[in-house]
Parts: sequence; C-alpha cells; structure tokens
Amino acid sequence: MSADPENEYFSDGITEEIINALTTVKGLKVIARTSSFAFKNKNIDVRTIGDQLGVSTVLEGSVRKAKNRVRITAQLISTNDGTHFWSRNFDREMEDIFALQDEISLLIADQIRENFGHFEIPSFSNAIPTQNIKAYDLWLKGSYHLKRKDFDDVKKAMDFFKGAIKIDPNYADAHAFLGEAYIHAASYNMIPSKEGNDLARNTAEKAIELDAENAKAHMMLAYIKLFSDWNWDAALIEYDKAIKYGLSDQNEFITYYYIFIKEDFERAVQVSKRVAETDPLDVHTHWQLGLIYYFARSFEEAIAAFNKALEVDATFAEAIRFRGLALGYLGKYNEALIDINKALGLTGGQGLANLDLLVVKILMGKKEEVLAIIEKSKYMDSSDPALLFSLLNMPNEAIYWLDKAYEERSVTMVTLKNYWVWDNLRDNARFKEIYAQMNFPPSIKNKQILEPITIAPTPFISTSLLSKNEIENYLEKLDELMKVDEIYKDPSISLRHLAEKLELLPNKLSWLLNEQIGKNFNEYINTFRLITFKEKALNPNNSHLTLLGLAYESGFNSKTVFNVFFKKMEGITPRMWVNSQKK
Repeated sequence: MSADPENEYFSDGITEEIINALTTVKGLKVIARTSSFAFKNKNIDVRTIGDQLGVSTVLEGSVRKAKNRVRITAQLISTNDGTHFWSRNFDREMEDIFALQDEISLLIADQIRENFGHFEIPSFSNAIPTQNIKAYDLWLKGSYHLKRKDFDDVKKAMDFFKGAIKIDPNYADAHAFLGEAYIHAASYNMIPSKEGNDLARNTAEKAIELDAENAKAHMMLAYIKLFSDWNWDAALIEYDKAIKYGLSDQNEFITYYYIFIKEDFERAVQVSKRVAETDPLDVHTHWQLGLIYYFARSFEEAIAAFNKALEVDATFAEAIRFRGLALGYLGKYNEALIDINKALGLTGGQGLANLDLLVVKILMGKKEEVLAIIEKSKYMDSSDPALLFSLLNMPNEAIYWLDKAYEERSVTMVTLKNYWVWDNLRDNARFKEIYAQMNFPPSIKNKQILEPITIAPTPFISTSLLSKNEIENYLEKLDELMKVDEIYKDPSISLRHLAEKLELLPNKLSWLLNEQIGKNFNEYINTFRLITFKEKALNPNNSHLTLLGLAYESGFNSKTVFNVFFKKMEGITPRMWVNSQKK
C-alpha cells in the first residue's frame, strides 16, 4: 500500500524480511514474495485475494521513509469477512529498522496463533547485518533489482551491492548477494561462465568468512559445487547449511539434486509442488514443476504444469519451449513446432529454443536437415552439439563435443547420469570414462518412470510440552486468573501477557489452551467475556447502558470482534439474543 514509487525498493525489502521471518514458523503457511507482490498497488477485495492465494489472513500495510525516520503501518485481516484482527503504527529511527522488522514479525505470528491455534514461534533473529544504514539502503536497492532478473537490472544490482560493500566491507549479505548477481550475469553472457562462477565463489566465501551462518552464501556455494565443481557431497553439505541457517527447504536447488544426482523423481516433484502451493502466482514455480516432470519423462504432467505457468504469464518463453519439447517426445510434432517457433519469436530468435527446434526435427526423422544446420552453426556451449549428435546416434561426433564440454565444465554435464538424450552413448568406452570422471553416485537399479502422484499435507504431530502434574497445576492457576482475578476484562490482554502471569513460556501456554482446553487463545478469553456480557445484559441495573458499552465492560475491545464472536457462538446477533431473553 506504500504510495512513494521512489521508495518502492525500501517497502519491498521490509515486506520480504517479514515474509522470511514468518516462514521460519513451522506449521504456518506463508505465501512467498512473488505471489504476494502480485497484489501490490491494486485495489482488490481481500476475499478475492484469499481465494486466489488459498489463505485465511492477509497482512497489508505501508512504509513511509523520510530522512532518517520510518513510519510503518500494518494490519492483519480475515479473508473470510474482512475482520481486522490487529493493526498498529510504528514510528522509528532508521537505526532501529532491523529490530522493528523482528518486532512486527513476532506480533503478527502471535496474532495468528491467538486466533487460529497452536504452533511454536521461534526466537526471531536480533542480528544486525550492518551498522551502516546507507549500506543497508544500497543493499535493498540491489536486492530489488536482482529479483527482477533482466539484463539491465542485474547490472544495476551488481553496482548497488558493490556500493554497499565499499561503504561497509564487512557487510556479509552484500557479498553473498553480489555472488548471486555474478551467477545471473554469467547466465546472460555478460561475463564468461567460468569467470562468473569464480567471482561468485570468492564473494560467497568472503560472506561466510564474515558470517559463518550466512544462508545465502552457503546456497551460492551449493550451486557452484553442483554445477561447476561437480562435487556432489560438498554441494549437499553447503545446501544443508543454508537450510540450517534459515533458507526454506522447498527450493529449486534440491529438486535439481534429486533429479540429476539422486534420481529421486518423486521427492523432486513433492518439493516443486509445495513451492507452487506457497507461490501460486509465480510463473517460475509452475515452470519448475513442469521441468521436473519433464526430466522424469512424465510428459503429460509436464505439459499441464507448463500450461499453468502460461496462465500466469502467456509470454513466458521458457515454458513455451519446454512444452514444445514435451509435445515432441509425445509424437505431437506439429504442436511442438508451433510452440518452439513461438518461443523463438518471443526471444528474437535467440536462446535454447533453436536447439529445441533441432531436437524435435531429429525426433521427426529429419536427420539430413539437422546435420546441415549443425554444420553452419557456432555453439557457445559444447554440450549442445554433443546432445544433438547423441540423439542422431552419431557417437564419434557426440564424444568429440562432449570432451570439449567436460573441459569447459559445462553446467549440462550434471545431466549425464539421468537425461535420456545421452542414452545412445552409454555403451561408448569414452563416454564411460567421462562419466567415471564425474564421480556420480551409483544409479538406482530398475528405476521407474514417474507416475502421477498426489501430495498429501504433512501431518502435524503434537507432542506434550508439559507433564501431567504441570498441566493440572497450570489449569488451576489459569482458572483462578479468569474467575477470581477476571483478567479477561483487560482489553489489551495477550497470550504473552497471560503467559507472564502464569510464569509460563508462551509456546507452552498456547499448547495448553489448544490441546488441553480445545480452544485457541481468543476463543478461550472471549468465552469468558461473552458469559460476563450476558450477565450484564440481563441485569436490569444496566438497562441504561448500550449493548456495545456492556461488551466493552466485559473486555471486548472491538465492536466487530464482539458481534462476530457472539453470532458465531449463539447463531444470532446480540440484540436478537437480548430480545429473546425478555419473552
């Protein structure tokens, strides 16, 4: 909801930090950045947003930055009926911004738990990534451009990250994100692939030297060790560190590892499906799922996923060209050619769709036509002609180019184990030597082509957080606080405040209420308030007071919350209930 376009990068950064913090809460479904941002600056009913994203609550707000001060407004809203669970304004100095992000994240997580049920809230990080606010501001700008991922934005991102490092050479995040920018730059041929990987490796290692628990830096090293070093074990070690230090375990890196290294198609699909669930409006998540199905030779499912991606963005050339490939392997050549030529049109004739076109023509049996084109073509990546010659069943020519690809450390070499395009070479002696040099782990015997699978939600298993004696003791204290002290009449009471009264950790109190009493915090407190309201409403001495006034006296702090809860419990409005009691 922020109105200042010049500070869009800043509000985006704050929003993303809150998203990242909330994703660390296990059991809490948090929609990812891309799908959340699809509704930015749009006047759309919150119920529509809830339907499209599959969520019960939406956090919306705004950020205003002026000189060295920042004002943040935030409100948590039910997508069912538009009820505001919580709203707050924050006015702070910029130096307090990191603590403020954690504070807002904690308040939101608390509100969701109080309204919906038990889950454990971790301690959000109090780490300050840099003491220099100007460096942080440049990092935010760099991060904003990096996520746009086009040619010019990657260049801008690198400049901003370098600027942040110049101001604060010890800023680990700036080094780590610069590493990611270098990897993207290499993929756009802005710099040679080897140079990009070497630069990314150096910046990631520098970030880890400054902060051993920098998750982004460990993930960058995981990619480099997988696609450039071909060190499978080291890649997984770095990946595990990235997850341990805060990144989501639902990500594209692990899907590539499952497909190309472990040959575990089902787990790769499971991860990709869950990523798509938490980012349903991101074209890349559906494309990624389609890609995993494609490499698992489940072409019909791949096409369905690519179609879903194209519902989000009909001009996404990568989804179109891969759909064409899948159609080609299903023998639907005319449809395949239409897709691949469309992708070529969208990319101005550039990119790997040219290779895909030749693959389909090979599948159609047009060997001489393809050979004529190969003879006239120049290839930046030697694995491309190697792949074509393999499909043409011309092993000598394929091995010639594959040797070059090995020397170039082409990223495509990671596909040797599991990509069927290499099947015509598997009995070739030189192919076996190259394959052995890659040190792949043993293949799975009798691996099956992936069948369509349904992903069931992970069951939440509740373990007891208190002993039997502790449960009885705290339930007794809780009953006294409610019935004797009438603490529920305090309109500002929260689960954390109540936990302090009981000298009990908030996570344990939440578990106690939900698992032993069967109510979330708000249901529990509002039940006492409702009983008190009824008593007051039926007392003739209170006839001069309004029903809303009596609700406030009973502890309710909102007209909407009072009316919604009353109707939920009684099935009728407070006024109708009072009138029914007078008959």
